[in-house]
Amino acid sequence: MKIINTILMAIVIMSLTSSDVLAEHNNAKKHKDHYKKRHNVLIIGADPESDRIWMMKGKIIDTYARTTKEGFQQSGVPNFIISSPSGKAIFGIGGFVNFRTAYNWNNVIDSKDFVTSAIPMTTTTQNKQRLLMDVSTTRLYFKTIINSRFLGPIESYIETDFRGNGNSLHLREAYVAFKGVTLGQTATTFVDLKAAPNTIDFEGPNAYTYSRNLLIRYNFSITPHWDFAIAAEMPDVSATTPGTAAHIIPQRVPDIPLYAQYNWNGGNSHVRASGLLRTMNYYDNTDMNTETVLGWGAMLTSNIKVHRSICAFGQIVYGEGIENYIQDITGKGYDLVPNPNYSGELQTLPTMGWMVGIKANITKRWQMNGAYSQVQIWNDNSYFAQAPDTYKLSKYIVANLLYNITPSLNVGAEYLYGTRKNANNAMANANCAQMMIQLSF
Repeated sequence: MKIINTILMAIVIMSLTSSDVLAEHNNAKKHKDHYKKRHNVLIIGADPESDRIWMMKGKIIDTYARTTKEGFQQSGVPNFIISSPSGKAIFGIGGFVNFRTAYNWNNVIDSKDFVTSAIPMTTTTQNKQRLLMDVSTTRLYFKTIINSRFLGPIESYIETDFRGNGNSLHLREAYVAFKGVTLGQTATTFVDLKAAPNTIDFEGPNAYTYSRNLLIRYNFSITPHWDFAIAAEMPDVSATTPGTAAHIIPQRVPDIPLYAQYNWNGGNSHVRASGLLRTMNYYDNTDMNTETVLGWGAMLTSNIKVHRSICAFGQIVYGEGIENYIQDITGKGYDLVPNPNYSGELQTLPTMGWMVGIKANITKRWQMNGAYSQVQIWNDNSYFAQAPDTYKLSKYIVANLLYNITPSLNVGAEYLYGTRKNANNAMANANCAQMMIQLSF
């Protein structure tokens, strides 16, 4: 009887062991197939002939992917990753070469991007038509992930493009992140990266609140459905001053953006409510005092998966003194403007931006994007009366078709239409058709 029991036990152990080996083999094959499609992972000191190496490579790619952000102008997972044998130290290097050619007509914008606030109000021989070629959005980035016993994965990330003066190297992002804390320069907390289309146009929709700020941010989740974040971001005030009657001084208090986000549909759909509080300082040369103006903003954004291949997105933002956060009018001097009723006093103007759009993956290789976006500034204390040429309203329409020739080689075609309206009701429009080819590495 003891012999029979021993034999039965051996059979059970062998069957369990063989099933584990088979499962491990299947997992290795799955990771091998996934890895071979695109990514090149070098594990220093590992046996390249081992079946288990494919499982390790797959886990390394998954670890890297979990730390990436998705959405507007995000880089994703690179083709080349280097790892230690244990996977505790991971280094990724990637980027892409982007070549774009565009043809502009009707009030050609003096910019590489389609900035509707910069549409000329009159047509001349100099701005009637233009051919443009550009490679300045070509990108290079580096990322490390160090798995720490106490802090978990510690990320460091550096990203550059060639949009500096004369197409020189330009720093886009540089930050360290761990345990939900981010320190450095990256996309502002007052943006929803997933609530935007993929565009060939580098700037994107005019109402979108995208900027890259120096910040200290804390992200946390209560449940899989609820995400929260709050940050202190380096203030950058863009103001129009009344001659020598007032001037901007170094800011003293950081901008405070925050959001609460509800997720559903396995994280494929969400709605987010965001807020922004700013205190902006300037010096009144008339009263010889340092003055503080409160700026604030409220925003609602959403990205909803309405079909397995179709997402609808939208955004509405309203506030005062938040113009520097809105794509179309950042750096245009609308955070603070002169109050005509008091010499040396600056004021904010009410501003609203909204956007709706759709993103459709027609097939695994074809994607279509379309969006409508609008920004409007309202008058206060009769400011428009003294500045009739002030920007008041702009509209932005984009439609494109993108095709993945391979996972690393993408092409696309896009049409853009924009209008600008000033405080004196003068109007102008502009058009752009462009094509793009991008090779990622």
